[in-house]
Amino acid sequence: MTLWNGVRVPFTLLGGYLGAGKTTVINHVIRNADGRRLVVLVNDVAAVNVDAAMIADHDGTTLSLSNGCVCCAIADDFAQTLEQIRAMPEPPDQVLMELSGVGEPARVAPWAGTAGFRLDGIVVVADADQIVELSAREYVGDTIGEQLTAADIVLLTKTDLSADRGAAARSLIESRSPAPIIEVRDGVIDIGVVLGVDRGEVPMPQISLEVGGYDTTVIDIGSLTLDELERLLVEFPEDVIRAKGLIRCTDVEVPVEAHVVGNRRAVRRRPDLDMSRATNHLVQIRL
Repeated sequence: MTLWNGVRVPFTLLGGYLGAGKTTVINHVIRNADGRRLVVLVNDVAAVNVDAAMIADHDGTTLSLSNGCVCCAIADDFAQTLEQIRAMPEPPDQVLMELSGVGEPARVAPWAGTAGFRLDGIVVVADADQIVELSAREYVGDTIGEQLTAADIVLLTKTDLSADRGAAARSLIESRSPAPIIEVRDGVIDIGVVLGVDRGEVPMPQISLEVGGYDTTVIDIGSLTLDELERLLVEFPEDVIRAKGLIRCTDVEVPVEAHVVGNRRAVRRRPDLDMSRATNHLVQIRL
C-alpha cells in the first residue's frame, strides 16, 4: 500500500523574521481550524496559546487538541519529524510549519515536497514597526530579503506601532517581492488565506537546515522579581536581536512572558498558563 493511498498532504511554511508575529498567527489558525485536522510544527510548543479546555493531551513535545489539531515541537532531526507525521494512520488535512525567525523558506521548501506532502505555499510575516531598520543591518538584511523573495503571501503586522502605519514597510516589501501584502492585526486572518495558497510543485535541490551568522544560547537569569526582569531586558546588548522566555518571577504568582525584539522590550503576565511551564531561562539569539 502506498503512503495514505497516494494522498499528498498540503504543507504550508510560515516564515518571517524574529518577533514578527508568526506564533500569534499560528494561535489564531489553531483556534479557528473549523474542522480541519491540522498538524502544526512549531519551535516551542509552550508558545502555543490555546484554551485549557481544548487540550486533550500534552506530553511536553506534543499538544493534542480536542478539535483534531496536533501541535508538535520541531525535532533536531527534521526528517524524523516528518516521519512521525507519515506514521499517522490517517493523513491530516494540512501541515503548517513555523520556521525559525532566521530561517530561509526557500531552503526548507523542498522538504514540503517529499513523500506524502506537497508544498501549498510560503507565507511570510513582516513586522511593520522594525522591518525597515532591520533590513539595513548586515546579515539581518540578507535574511529578511531571502524570506520576502520566497513569499507567496506577506502578512504585514504591527502597523499600529509604526509612525507611518506601515507605509515604509510596504514599500520595502514591494521592492523585494511581488507577493500580495495583507495587513494583519493581532494575528487575525482568514485561515483559508494562509492554508489555501496552492502554489504548485517545487524541485528538490540539495538543502541544508543550518543557518549561519547567528549564535543561539540559553541563559540562566536566576531568581528575579518582575522589576529586575524588566531592568535585565533593558540592559541586553545591541547584538542580541531576539530573546524570549516564560519566566518564574519571585514576586508574581503567574508565569511572565518576556520578549526582546530588536530595540523593543516587553513583559506580560500569563495567568492562562500553568506555572510549571515557567523557568529561569531565556533563549537569546545574537549576531
